[in-house]
Amino acid sequence: MKRFRIILLITFASSTDLSAQDIFTNQNSLVVINAGVPFVVEGSASNSGLILNEGALRLSGDWSNSGDYRSVSGTFTLSGENQIFDPGASTYGHLSINSSGMAVINDLIIGQSLELVNGVVSLTSESKILLSENAFISGGNADAYIDGALFTSTLGNFTFPVGTESEYLPVTLTNIQATDSVGVRAHSSPLAASVSSQIDAFSQSRYWEVIGSPSFTAEAITLPLINENFIENEEEAVIGISSLDQSVLSVLGLPSMEGTLESGFISTSANIPAGYYVLADKSILGPPIKVINVVTSMQDGKHDFLRIENIEFYEDNLVEIFDRQGIKVFEMKGYNNADRVFRGSANVGSRGVLQTGSYYYTVKLTSSKREAGFVYIKN
Repeated sequence: MKRFRIILLITFASSTDLSAQDIFTNQNSLVVINAGVPFVVEGSASNSGLILNEGALRLSGDWSNSGDYRSVSGTFTLSGENQIFDPGASTYGHLSINSSGMAVINDLIIGQSLELVNGVVSLTSESKILLSENAFISGGNADAYIDGALFTSTLGNFTFPVGTESEYLPVTLTNIQATDSVGVRAHSSPLAASVSSQIDAFSQSRYWEVIGSPSFTAEAITLPLINENFIENEEEAVIGISSLDQSVLSVLGLPSMEGTLESGFISTSANIPAGYYVLADKSILGPPIKVINVVTSMQDGKHDFLRIENIEFYEDNLVEIFDRQGIKVFEMKGYNNADRVFRGSANVGSRGVLQTGSYYYTVKLTSSKREAGFVYIKN
């Protein structure tokens, strides 16, 4: 006895809007949406057959795909509320998200373009969005971004419009070089890492994960600054890096800033490997200083100038000396125990060699650390 397989072919070829109410189900059939044809589903849709979309498919409900969805120039727009998207194993050529929120429950592969118009795209912990080679992403702002892992196969400069459930936290990698795809994910929990002596504190609100193979490198990374109140001042803001085992956090390269600690960006040029990245407050505390508080005019090599041990660890230091009436008589930035020293003569006003007696000194080491005491001058 011969058996026959029946294939149901449904072709939408009109330029007039076609719509389906509540639910559209394609069960083991071939559905073709021709170029120029808008097809609107006011509800959910499921596909266990084959959909060839060269038109404009718009969906306001959930999407479940256990079959095959294909498109080259056709668009697929999600424009509902709290949609659930199960992409199946298909590659989506042009996907546009204009939703009040969407959950992606499996890996989503984008063949050509992903447009973020509105809504936070939330990924389950194990799922990711992968932009195929030469695929691009557009949009991305505080109302439209990806809460989860976004991967790209594009080399060169790339901005990842990622964030957490409540914050948009985009990351830019400069000059990506890799043989495999590279991903970025933002986290809203504290990074479980200890700190090196280079760091005083790091953000407990957020960190970023850069995911790549051992061959991956980039030349720079840029992170957003959002009300970083734990950083004392802009000069102390740095990017910290920890390996993927979240062991020790250290400072990455030399930072540069745009904007402010409340609203801006911080970048660093360095070898950017896979790992965890976090905003940090740089430790600028060197060893304690010791002021040898006697200066004489004897020139015997013992007290020829005011010696401040370990001052060289504080390149931006400021040394000031005042008389007993509180009048400043000496000031020097970058004191170094060599050619920039105090030898008992004033350089403020016109006093010249100071009279024998006790004077008051202050040594400003950082914006928040200062040492003070008395120095005895014998001339």
